Amino acid sequence: MTYGKAVKYLESFIGKIVFNVKASKDPLKRMRTFLSLLDNPQNKFKSILVGGTSGKGSTAYLLSHILKVSGYKTGLTLSPHLQKVNERLQINGKEISDETFAKLTTSMIRIIETMRKMPVGAPSYFEILVGMAFKYFADQKVDIAVAEVGMGGEFDATNTLNPLITALTNVSLDHINILGKTVEKIARTKAGIIKIEDLRFKINESTTDYKSLIINRKSPVVVSGVKQPSVVKIVEDRCEKVGAKLNLLWRNFGYRIKKENASGIDFDFISHEETLSDLKLSLLGQYQAENASLAIKTILELRKFGFKIPDGQIRKALKTAFFPGRFEVKKMKIVLDGAHNPTKMKDFLKSLQKIFPKERKVFIVGFKFDKDIKKMLKEIARVAEEIIVTQFQAKTDLNLHASAEATKIKNQISRLHTGSSGQAKLKKVVVEKDSKKALKIGLKTIQQSGSPSILVVTGSLYLVGEIRNQI
Repeated sequence: MTYGKAVKYLESFIGKIVFNVKASKDPLKRMRTFLSLLDNPQNKFKSILVGGTSGKGSTAYLLSHILKVSGYKTGLTLSPHLQKVNERLQINGKEISDETFAKLTTSMIRIIETMRKMPVGAPSYFEILVGMAFKYFADQKVDIAVAEVGMGGEFDATNTLNPLITALTNVSLDHINILGKTVEKIARTKAGIIKIEDLRFKINESTTDYKSLIINRKSPVVVSGVKQPSVVKIVEDRCEKVGAKLNLLWRNFGYRIKKENASGIDFDFISHEETLSDLKLSLLGQYQAENASLAIKTILELRKFGFKIPDGQIRKALKTAFFPGRFEVKKMKIVLDGAHNPTKMKDFLKSLQKIFPKERKVFIVGFKFDKDIKKMLKEIARVAEEIIVTQFQAKTDLNLHASAEATKIKNQISRLHTGSSGQAKLKKVVVEKDSKKALKIGLKTIQQSGSPSILVVTGSLYLVGEIRNQI
């Protein structure tokens, strides 16, 4: 099977398998069946699981980068991918090769087709890719892997791991049609990744000392950045229920930002155990200091499991970090950021204004149809002088065509109340459904501007990836 055919085969599963927790008493049964047929690769390497709403991808990346810089062979699986599906299977920062990806996909077909005939049915696109990542990491004998949870938590395919540490970033409203319409409902789902060690895969025919297995079961370790009091309570209750040690931002650790500019962030990490002063993070955006602090605290906890990660390597990793599509500044003053919910958008725009306070801002925006577009547009309209509304063609994990219609987005902008002075900057809205043409319009606009200008692409990682391919 060629690489192209492998990708096409996998994409044939998009939208065919519906994520429906209520439809099954055991929503992870299908994923566990898939992994069992793969000889349970998830139990053949150590792991860290990173969930939450905002910042989980950046936190997962930073963890993997620190571990790689420290000399550990480190796997990383992220979702969604920005430009190429290979991004979901990385070792030491390098994506799986096209050839290896094709071979790995070919080896999955028999198992997938076998499952299709079973009561559980064939796995979903996301489940297949997670299973492939686990198999790849096991085959390559990684020292440790970092996995970013998908949209869910308790019933997410990645929650089949038995992680040494579970990291949970801040929780906010997102994917409300699937996860729930309140932040508390979403938090309960997200907190479901906090669990006791699953001993089923340690028990076999030769097992006799069950009591010893239970006594020596690992206590979960949790590092979390949740802030809302109601969500903190949910996480605390979950940790108490499973006997987990909770390390909470602003209780057990924190950070102090000293400087933020176009080169990155200077900050101090502070905890009861250790303080790291004058850290330099090359990622842009104040919120990345929080993500980095979660990663550092997770690393400090990982040391207790025997991992040797010197402070100097943490510093080096932060200084050399690069995560595409997250407040990424490209040539010709193009800024790419995949902010796709109101919280992320507000935080991104706050830092954008601080780093580029005087520049005229032209936006190219596109969103998934199921997002809170109205709230994001309100934030954008406060800083944009011109908005070019477009659509993306990229395939998502659940829907082949998930882009919101550009004309409907424009109508929402028209309905915005622009009475406040903060929204008075917006002068023009253009619709161009073709993202390639939208980019040309945006570049022409800033090039012909009589004042310093930047072109900002945001609203969806899928849009950012599509535009990034064209730059």
